[in-house]
Amino acid sequence: MIRFKIGSVTATLVQEMVDTMFDFMKFFPLATPEAVQSNLSWMAPGHYDPATGRMLLSMHSWLLDTGTHKILIDGCVGNGKDRPGRPDWCGLDTPFLNRLAEAGARPEDIDFVLCTHLHADHIGWNTQLINGRWVPTFPNAKYVFSRREHAYWEEKLAASPNGPHTLAYQDSVLPVIEAGQALIVDDYAEIADCLVLAPAPGHTPGHVAIWLKSDGEHAVLTGDILHHPIQVKYPSWSCFGCQDQVQSAVTRRRVLEQACERHALLLPGHFMPPHAGFIHEGSDKGPDNGFELRFVDEQ
Repeated sequence: MIRFKIGSVTATLVQEMVDTMFDFMKFFPLATPEAVQSNLSWMAPGHYDPATGRMLLSMHSWLLDTGTHKILIDGCVGNGKDRPGRPDWCGLDTPFLNRLAEAGARPEDIDFVLCTHLHADHIGWNTQLINGRWVPTFPNAKYVFSRREHAYWEEKLAASPNGPHTLAYQDSVLPVIEAGQALIVDDYAEIADCLVLAPAPGHTPGHVAIWLKSDGEHAVLTGDILHHPIQVKYPSWSCFGCQDQVQSAVTRRRVLEQACERHALLLPGHFMPPHAGFIHEGSDKGPDNGFELRFVDEQ
């Protein structure tokens, strides 16, 4: 298993799958062939496939063990879900729960499920299909949603119930609410004495960055603030799926600056191996004035 220590907290990566369906240039509208070529030496083959022009994205959750609580951050795509427009996410049958057990937690062991936002590839394992009904996968957990994010998708559901992400809201969020397991929180909510959910809008209106502090050490779980390590070097590159691409870039730069200042371990939602690293000021002061990512091996 891929594990990192942040103070007395252990963060373990639980991978669902590797997604290869996105064309790099379409995914990042501001990308240029020249920028891709100049970064090819480190992007290929682990983060980018030159033969197809597609990017590689890891679909994974982070399991945090504080010694007192077991906390799952983001729930990937999930098994058996219908996701129109995303054929690689439809009808999955992966051993995610077995991998979670190998990481140190059965479903009943999870105390909190934290969602950085409510896109389909971050909430799928919130529920599983039992006897024809979607029910919470983690029976003893409180599922933590940003109030701003939840209100946005509640409104979207009323306006467009058949949209791809509102379908996910229906099968992966509503059953949790109906079961009485949802904890809908305001900005800067504190969870388990070591986590703070800070507003990080742009990709979605209520997206949050989850800041971890333990024994004087820091980490940040970034969800879709970043999809790919190229965005560390080019913070202005928002993905095509960002609701507000300008705000997303502003948020990304702010989070990267804070990670640099706090020497916080970056634990992103989609980076391929080595999956995590520290942010440093960029040595190449180009037009984007980006940062440098130094990957770290598991600890």
